[in-house]
Amino acid sequence: MVSKKELPANNRALARLLGSQSEPSNRPLELVFVRHGESEGNVATDAAEHGDSSYFTKEFSQRHSSTYDLTPRGVGQSRAAGKWITANINGGKFDAYYCSTYVRARKTAGYLGLPGARWYIRDYIREHDWGNLDAMTDEERWAKYPEVMRKRDISKFYFASPGGESMADMAVRVRVGILTTLYRDLPNGRGIVVTHGNVMWPIRIIMEGWLPEEFQALRDRHDPKDKIYNCQILQYTRIDPVSGEISEKFGWVRSVCPWDLSLSPNKWQEVAHKKYTNEELVAM
Repeated sequence: MVSKKELPANNRALARLLGSQSEPSNRPLELVFVRHGESEGNVATDAAEHGDSSYFTKEFSQRHSSTYDLTPRGVGQSRAAGKWITANINGGKFDAYYCSTYVRARKTAGYLGLPGARWYIRDYIREHDWGNLDAMTDEERWAKYPEVMRKRDISKFYFASPGGESMADMAVRVRVGILTTLYRDLPNGRGIVVTHGNVMWPIRIIMEGWLPEEFQALRDRHDPKDKIYNCQILQYTRIDPVSGEISEKFGWVRSVCPWDLSLSPNKWQEVAHKKYTNEELVAM
């Protein structure tokens, strides 16, 4: 059982609730994940998808994507995210703060402006590695790697570019690196992680128990409110949003786009933690 003395300082107010449980969980109490703000790479990629490849100059294409900085819009998105977090999640105070080594994530973490934040910078929080397909337009990818590109959409979960990672690989990195660290360091505490879009997806896959085909179906339906926008916030909690009671497992999640709330669901959704019968497995 967790004693009151073992609780992080800003969670001791929860001791009475935790003390009422016969076997309190040692999981973190709340975890918050934030995608970085709009970056140079986002602007270049979006423009190329609309027929303008001018951003992909020789100099730009020879940079590693870890060096992409925030745009002025990205700075504004980061500040908006920090204000929303401070107003809606424990006054913006956490027991531990983590961000990716990539420039755009570090800058986003700083521009959040969370009170008293002291950030750990960790490489295992970095973006999905696209290997040989990184830092080029789709037109260039088709010209150089036509066989690879033909396989890309067969499975969004299992596909890996040459020298890169699949979403399945990312799920392993997220579980072993990010979640193991958070679970170890934050028993009944709160943590925040500033990361990347293709890290947020495997976080959802693991935390919400999605099957690969459920992930692919969600990506294929192209609902604007399913997207993970720049500075999108994912908040997982063990605290029942209605009753305030504390669950053993993460029972609720909400997804928020803080700079335009019309783009996101914003409401708490229950996490199912589904198990399958023999008959259900056979019928799949």
